[in-house]
Amino acid sequence: MRIGLNIDGGRHFTELIEKVEHASRAGYVSAWLPQSPGSGPRKRSSRRTRHELFGYDSLTALAVAAQSVPDIELGTCVVPTFPRHPMVLAEQALTVQAAHTGQVTLGIGVSHRHVVEDQWGYPYDRTALRMREYVTVLNQLCGEGAASFSGETVSAHGALSFPVARRVPVLVAALGPRMLEVAGECSDGVITWMTGPRTLEDHIVPRLTKAAEAAGRSQPRVVASLPVCVTADPDSVRELAARMFLIYRSLPNYRAMLDRENAEHGGDISLVGSEEDVTRGIERLARAGVSDLNALVIGSELEQARTHGLLTALTDHEGAGL
Repeated sequence: MRIGLNIDGGRHFTELIEKVEHASRAGYVSAWLPQSPGSGPRKRSSRRTRHELFGYDSLTALAVAAQSVPDIELGTCVVPTFPRHPMVLAEQALTVQAAHTGQVTLGIGVSHRHVVEDQWGYPYDRTALRMREYVTVLNQLCGEGAASFSGETVSAHGALSFPVARRVPVLVAALGPRMLEVAGECSDGVITWMTGPRTLEDHIVPRLTKAAEAAGRSQPRVVASLPVCVTADPDSVRELAARMFLIYRSLPNYRAMLDRENAEHGGDISLVGSEEDVTRGIERLARAGVSDLNALVIGSELEQARTHGLLTALTDHEGAGL
């Protein structure tokens, strides 16, 4: 399995870049940056601290980081689509790809109703149709350098003034059946968060794969983002994860995924325990059809060091990239 590192922001821009550089030095095959990382992981999350504190722009930060990490894959997890026209996002993503000798992957999603409506003032509706049309435009621009599309929610007509040296793959943050269908039919795969192994096995991978096969597309990529910690005290770490990711119990999309696992909070689906325990968890994900683990490493400094050591030893460097 390919294993990458989830870079959860920082208060200072240099800290953010250093985290991406650490991922490369440590031996991860990819580094993934949220669009709005705020000020990094907290001991306790809340609606305000996780969704009113917006951080550095992910693609701009990755363009800067690309100058010092030439080979590692750089990705977003995820850029919200509502406040950005797909032509603008394609232009930005292709600019990052032009600055990077490695692969750039664009993870996108529709975010949440309270963010889109309450903070941005857009109506949060027709999300699956909007994503289908949005990805259609991104595929045209990121693959061919030009778009000509008139849809119900998105229209785009124009061409880039520079050549597309390498296509930028698009992953969709898909959890529900309709969004998984869109991802399978139109995109390169999915990137998930707060989604446990049972849900990946029984829901995400089968629906995604079926949609891709029906559309005549190749095997989709499945990037599963999860908290990970190698520890001698799993109960304490699960309690930490429960506090850190408390807000996801109140967000409908993620609450539905937790319910599928009979889980109360993020600690219940985190990969936590000894080296053997975490390895078994990763092997289960691989058997389920997950191609990539996007690990958010948590715990004490010592626990994080143990976790980095295990994850970089397990990653499949030969199979890295698309």
